Amino acid sequence: MKYYYFHGYKSSPMAEKANAMRQILGHDNVSVPDFNLSAEEISDLFDSLCDEISSSKEEVCIVGSSLGGLFSLYVASRAKCNVILLNPALVPIVIIPKVTDNIDVNAVVMAQKLSLYAYEHYEADKTSVWVTDDSLINHDVLTKPYFYKGVKEYKKFDKSIAFDHQFIGFKDVFEKYIQNNG
Repeated sequence: MKYYYFHGYKSSPMAEKANAMRQILGHDNVSVPDFNLSAEEISDLFDSLCDEISSSKEEVCIVGSSLGGLFSLYVASRAKCNVILLNPALVPIVIIPKVTDNIDVNAVVMAQKLSLYAYEHYEADKTSVWVTDDSLINHDVLTKPYFYKGVKEYKKFDKSIAFDHQFIGFKDVFEKYIQNNG
């Protein structure tokens, strides 16, 4: 299986979760695009990623964190692949102002459109949601209700296993997931 990691807002392809996935799966099995681009460039990147994933001979799973969770759900909905969302920021109009007041309105509008598309088109049997006790997002209010069609898996991790918006403990959780799902 080929994995992609989509980082969150103000993160990078060198994020801890990306590095953990590389350590567990090997560098060649994890692709990590950089989303530190303009809204227009991200739109083009989405198109490229959808084409790349749709034409892949291997099964694909995208792992996305925070705003990268929204991006990964959008791309997975279009490319018809598996997705694991980590503390996803699925309602950008609510989340983005909590993070910054210095963001282009076009980026917020684009993110909201992605959210609406993904809401209508996600595939429940290909979608896993992993959440923690998150200081930024109330998942009972903003995440759980989003998935009106249900999901393959919705896990809320105990603080002793993983915690906070950054999903501290991800490496151990992901390693166990790979061991159990081969």
